[in-house]
Parts: sequence; structure tokens; C-alpha cells
Amino acid sequence: MINLSLEMEQRIAKLEKEMEALRQEMDVLKQQQPQQKTTVKNVNRSITVQPALPTPKPTPKPTPTPKQIPKTNVQPQRSFEEQIMWALPKVFMVILVLGVLWGLKLVSDYGYLSNEVKIILAYLLSIALGAIAYVLEHKKKASPAVTISLYGGAFIVGILTTAAGAILYEVLGLTLALFIAFVFIVYGIAISYLKKNEVLTLFVAFTSLLLPYLLEYMDFSAFIILFFVIILFTMLQFVILQHKQKIALYVTTFFSIMAVSIVAFMNSDNRVIFAIGLLITLAIFYTSWCRLYNVESKWKHIHAGLQFSLGLFSLLLLNLVSSRLEYNEIILLGLCILFVTVAGYSYKQKWQEAFDSAVTLAFITLCNTVLIMNLPEKVDDLLLPFMTFAGVMMSLRLRASLMKIVSSFGFAMALILSYIVHEPTPFFSIEHISLILPGVYLLIIYLYTIREKETLNTFEKIMKDLYVTDILAVMTAGYFLAYIAKLDSVYVTSVSNFPHMMTIGIVILFVGSLLLPEKYKGRALTPVVGVFFLFVTLMFNVIPYNIQGIEWLNIGTRLIYIAAFVAIILDLLMKGRIYQIYQQLMPKYLDLIVSASVAFTMIALCGLLSQLAYNDLMDWKLSVALTTVTLFLSASLSLWLGTVRHLRILRLSGFAILAIAFIKLIFFDLSALDLLIRAVLFIAIGGIGMLLSGRLLRK
Repeated sequence: MINLSLEMEQRIAKLEKEMEALRQEMDVLKQQQPQQKTTVKNVNRSITVQPALPTPKPTPKPTPTPKQIPKTNVQPQRSFEEQIMWALPKVFMVILVLGVLWGLKLVSDYGYLSNEVKIILAYLLSIALGAIAYVLEHKKKASPAVTISLYGGAFIVGILTTAAGAILYEVLGLTLALFIAFVFIVYGIAISYLKKNEVLTLFVAFTSLLLPYLLEYMDFSAFIILFFVIILFTMLQFVILQHKQKIALYVTTFFSIMAVSIVAFMNSDNRVIFAIGLLITLAIFYTSWCRLYNVESKWKHIHAGLQFSLGLFSLLLLNLVSSRLEYNEIILLGLCILFVTVAGYSYKQKWQEAFDSAVTLAFITLCNTVLIMNLPEKVDDLLLPFMTFAGVMMSLRLRASLMKIVSSFGFAMALILSYIVHEPTPFFSIEHISLILPGVYLLIIYLYTIREKETLNTFEKIMKDLYVTDILAVMTAGYFLAYIAKLDSVYVTSVSNFPHMMTIGIVILFVGSLLLPEKYKGRALTPVVGVFFLFVTLMFNVIPYNIQGIEWLNIGTRLIYIAAFVAIILDLLMKGRIYQIYQQLMPKYLDLIVSASVAFTMIALCGLLSQLAYNDLMDWKLSVALTTVTLFLSASLSLWLGTVRHLRILRLSGFAILAIAFIKLIFFDLSALDLLIRAVLFIAIGGIGMLLSGRLLRK
């Protein structure tokens, strides 16, 4: 019973604890319920208080207003197939004319028709072609391409028939033939003006310009022939300018200057008149060209190039025509004035391409004028390089791209000729000055080229990407070295077999390029001259037995090279001017450059000792000993500097030089030196080694 009562009491106590825990939980829940109710009420209240936002009404889409398309006079461009279709009637017309001519020739060969009948039939064919074209055009039964071809065929047949009747068959009188030819030419120009077709204009121009040869056959005076060509060329300009026929302008100009030139060659006594006629023809051409030139056209570069080509071709013909004249330079000077006038007008209109080509033509003509003048020979030697130099400077100043190319080519040719022809002997002479001045011109051009520009045009950007300015710096230095080589060949090499002055010039040029900032020397000068400097150093010091002649010059040249290497090493280690100029590269390449400089200094010193022994200025055994001492000193210096400056490559090169010095000392010097020199040498090397070891161990 006692056990049962104890169990009941434990259960009751446990139930009481659970009831107490439930009461506490109920109290916590009762406290949380009113807080949740208040928050819900607040939320509902806030929702009800906020005013309802008005729903946005959809905005009506604006009705698109029809765009007003501006009316333009731009004609739709024909496709490639349409252009072929338009060209076919003209081609077939030419074939028809040729067929008719060959048919008449065949009939004439068989003797069926007399010459008079053939000429009459040819004229009837010409009139018939024109009449058919007129009828088809008015009744609108053919396309414009066909009618234009018929009109052109009528003109061609008429002109050729007139020429054949007067020259080949001698059926027509010369005066009558000339009158008929004039009638057909007026007809052709009128048709070209009315039909506005450029191909028809080309036909008329080409065929009409055959008439000067008829006039020449008729033995007319040169003035009348020239007057006819100029009048015909001028009348064609009205058609060309009215309808803006640029291709016809170039073609008619070409055949006009060809007609004047060919007839001029047939009349050797009247060259002056035809030379003036060429100038007048070119003046008319450039007047029309300036009126037709469009600076906004995408073909403006081609048009500038075509007028440049025609101008250059005209200059060639004018040279041939006026070659036998007594004062032919006056004719060329007139052409130069014409080009200068065109250049001035282009500059005023801000036509850069036209200005460029005109200035280039003026420069070429001026150089040509100077060349044909009867000047003394020495003046020619000075004047030709100066003229080409002036052309380069003018092109740089005007920033004329085409002129830069032409004038630079001319200057390069003058430079090469001046160097080949002239010699620096006698020293005080015009010939020597003629050899020096091109190098001075080259230096002035380079200094003007490296000046800072605010903006670069397309040509200048291309030249910069091609390193042209850097190449120009190398060329300038190369010319001066070549000039010094000529001085060597005349004044030094005849006594000595080695170009000492040029080698001294190389070291001075290399050290000088190291001291100049990159904006003054370019990017290629120092590497190129540096390669030559190292090559000459090796050749100059490794092969001392080839250097003969003046002893003090040999020794002085070697001392200059040694001084250059020592100066470079000191500048780099003390962070001097060279280090400051190349401070971006020095942290990466300082170890390698100093190591190479120490090695080359050691080689130069050994070469100097060999040279002294070679010239009997030092005992041979003493030079062997000093060479070994030089090796040990170089090794010691490399090890010490490499340790102090933390230059790993220099330190390793010091160990390599030290190994070479030991090999030389043991395997070569012991057998070659006597006891006294051997003792002194070992004492010196031992002292150097002890001092170096102490320094290195202290570090």
C-alpha cells in the first residue's frame, strides 16, 4: 500500500508541473492576440484611408503624318545590264561604219565603182543616217540610244568621206573639202550640245581632231592649223561645261595636245607657235577643269590624278616641241606660271587635292626649267640639290601629299648623284661644298619633319605607321657617315688601311644618340647605329693585325672606344642622363647592358695592348701579362659590381671571365713568360684576388 501511495503522489506532482507549464503558455498566447489584432486593424485602416489612384487612360496614338518627299532632279542610275544595252547601238554603229568602208574598198578593188561614185554614195549614207535618226526621233519609234548612234554615225561617215575624197582619192578640191569638213564639225558640235550625250561628244571630238592632219596635207600655215585646233577645242568646252562631261574633257584635251604636238613635229620651222598653242590649250583645259571640279565628289582624287597626269604629259611634249628653240626656258617658265595660277586658285577654294597636284607640277616644271638653262657647270652642281630640297620643304610646309612623294624621289636621286659624282678634293672647293650641302639639306628636312603637329592627315598617318621619319633619321646619319668615309678614302685610308674617321664617327654618333630623347632622334637611329658600333668594336679589336699605318691614329681610335664604354657604364650605374632617358627600360635591361659593356671594354683593352705590341710600342711579353691582368681586373670588377648592385648576370659573367683568366694564366702564360714577369704577374693577381675576396666576404 505504501508503494502504491508513493507512485500516486509522484504522478500527481508530475501532472501539476505539466499544468503549470500549460498555464504559462496560455498566458503568453493571450498577450500576443491583442497585439496582432491592433496591427491588423492599423493595416486595414491604412488601406481604407489611402485614396484610390485613378486608372491611367490610354493615350491615343498619334496619327502618322505623311512625309513630304523633296523633289529632286536626281535621275535613277542605270544597272549594269542597262548600261550594256545603251552601249550596244554605239558599238554596232562603229561596226556598221567599218563594214561600209571595207565594202567600198572591196568594190573599189574590183573596179565596179569609180572614186567619184564611192564618195557620193558615202555622203548619201551619211545624210541617210542623219535623216533616219531625225524621223525615228520625231515619231518616237526608237530609243534615244539608237538615234544618238545614228546621229554620230552620220557625222563619222561624213568626216571620213571628206578626208578620203581630199587625200586618198583626190576627188574633192582642198578648199571644198575644208568647207565640207567645217560643216560636218559644226553639225557634230550642235548634235552633241542638243543631245547631251557624252559618248557622242567623244566621237565628235576624236573625229574632228583629224582635220589638222588634212590641213597639214593641204600645206596651210602653222598659224591657221593651230588656230583651228584651239577654236575647235574651245567650242567643245561649251558642250562639256553645259552638260558637265568630265570624261569628254580629259579625252578632248589629250587628243588636242597630241594634234598640236604631231603637227609641230611636222613643222620644225614653226615650233614657237605650236609651243604657245600647247600653253593656250592647257590654259583652256585648266579653266574648264576648275569649273567642273567638285570637292565633295568621291572621285575627286581620281580627277586630281588625271589632271596631274595630263599636266605631266603636256610638260613632256612641251619639252620635245621646244627642245630646239633658243630660249625654250621661257616657254617652260610660262607653263610653270600656269601651274602656279591653278595652285593659287585651288588654295583659295580650299581644294587640297587639286592644290597638291598643281603645286607638284609647278615644282617639277621649275626644276625642268632650271636644268635646261645654260648655267655654268659648278652652279648646276649647287642648284639641282637645292631645287629638290626646296621642293621637299615646300611640300612639307603645304602638307601636299603627292608633292611629297615626287619631290622626295627627286631629292633622293640628287642626293645619290651628288655623292657619286663629287669628291672632297681639293678640300676648299665648290665640289666639296656640293658634297656637304645635301647632307645639310637632309638634316634640315628631318628637323622640320619632327616638329609637333596638332592634327595629322591621312597621308601623314600612313607615313608615321611606316616609320618614315625614323628611316629619315637613319638616312641622315648614314649620309654623314658616308661623307666621312669619303674623307677617309682621300685623306686617311691612302696612308692607313682602316677607315679610322668613320669608326670614330660611328662611336660619336652612337653616344650622341644615347643622350638625345626619342622625339629628336626617332625610334630606329640608336638600334641601327648601335649594331654598327658593336660590329666595328669586335672587328676593330679582335683583328688587330690588319690595322696598319698611322700609329697614333690607331691608338687614339681604340682609346675613344674604351672611353665610350666606360662612360656608358658610369652613366648607367650612377643613374645619369642615359639612365634617365631610358628609365622605363633600365630596371629590366640594366644587368644585361652593364655586363655587355664590361665585356666589350675588356675586349677593347686587350685590343689596345695587342696594338701597342704590334706597333713595337710595348714588349710582347709585357702585353701578354697585362692582358691577363686585364682579364682578372674585369672579372674582379664584374663580381664586385654584381654583388654590390645585385646584378646577377654581371656576377655570373665575372665568374666566367675569371675562369678564362685562370685558363690563360695556367695554360698559356706560364710557358710564354720568363720568371721575373711570371712572379710579378702572380703577385699582382694574387693581391687582386685577396682584395676581392675580402670585399665579397664582407658583403
